Amino acid sequence: MIERNLLLGNGINIAFSGNDDYKNYRIIERLTKYLNTNRYDEVFQGSISSAELYEMLRQLNDGFQNMLKGVAALKWTENEDEMRTLVDIARRYNNKKQELSDIGIEDYFFVMKQFFNRVGDEATPINSLYDGLKYLFLDSIFDGGKIENLYLRMDCFAKELRKYSGIFTVNYDTNIDKLTSKPVYHLHGSFDVLDDTYRPDTIVGFIAQQKDTPPKIVDNMKHLFCNAIMGFSGKYKMDRINIYANGNMAIDNMITRLNNPLDIEAKQKYQQLERSSNPNDIFAFQSIKARLQYPELKNTEYPIKEFTSIRGELNIIGMSPNNDSHIFSLINDNPKITNVVYFSASDEDSLTAQKVIKKSVQIRNVFKYWKSLAI
Repeated sequence: MIERNLLLGNGINIAFSGNDDYKNYRIIERLTKYLNTNRYDEVFQGSISSAELYEMLRQLNDGFQNMLKGVAALKWTENEDEMRTLVDIARRYNNKKQELSDIGIEDYFFVMKQFFNRVGDEATPINSLYDGLKYLFLDSIFDGGKIENLYLRMDCFAKELRKYSGIFTVNYDTNIDKLTSKPVYHLHGSFDVLDDTYRPDTIVGFIAQQKDTPPKIVDNMKHLFCNAIMGFSGKYKMDRINIYANGNMAIDNMITRLNNPLDIEAKQKYQQLERSSNPNDIFAFQSIKARLQYPELKNTEYPIKEFTSIRGELNIIGMSPNNDSHIFSLINDNPKITNVVYFSASDEDSLTAQKVIKKSVQIRNVFKYWKSLAI
């Protein structure tokens, strides 16, 4: 019997919400309302006001619109991935509205990177800027916790989940987890899992807690400090995903070598790292030292290995073929996936899916599917 696997996107939340609350435009509208309050004062520790955050969003939107006028923006791209992203954005927004709530939330990360390429400075690393923007969007997606209650409307979908051997999602909420006893693999992180920075049982968190002022979470905003990944391109997201996995492999390899009394080179390298003033070397030394002292410490890995191990049929529901190119690349590169069933929300998505997915693809109408479940 052929195995069947499931990959879910935000479309499932939109379908079961019964309204537009989790559509892109509503997420941004909700955020603008939040920015009329002092909601984020503690999160940003007074370094920036809500009014200034709102103005930042407006400037990002202005920057987005200007970016698509002519070809001048190309000179502010730093690599091929950014160039491809700019071309893709220009294609997707051609002759479409570009007001604040019309722009995809992850496309704003690209505008921020364009600004940084032009006027950024080392005093404020780009990842710190990304994190600040991510906090805002995560909070609006979380919707005061309402998104985590959608499972109460999903009884009919619980029966569907029994059909699948593997269940994967690019969503941060845990509604599907509550509908099944099977593991649900969150490829981009989850609201209920803190980022390693705030977890002392991980290498990153252990090192962070040794600092004079260790990072802290805001208790009533815990969801902001989760391990969610956001970014403007599939390559960026995949790079973030690989950081922890590659870190584990590198540390495992170094520990094995250090435990070998004949490996003099490894011991010399460890001593070099200890003496270095380079921030990357300092972190590498601290990581290895932490593992030597506490062998149970690891980086938390995203479940990419589980996803690349699936075989048979893959059903994709609620996920746009225009986003997350790294996920579609993993699908195409997996010879064990025999066919894909893509549930489409539009003719445009159907055509794009058939171009993006290099497998035998069956297109189904997602609205007819929802109707069959009596949603």
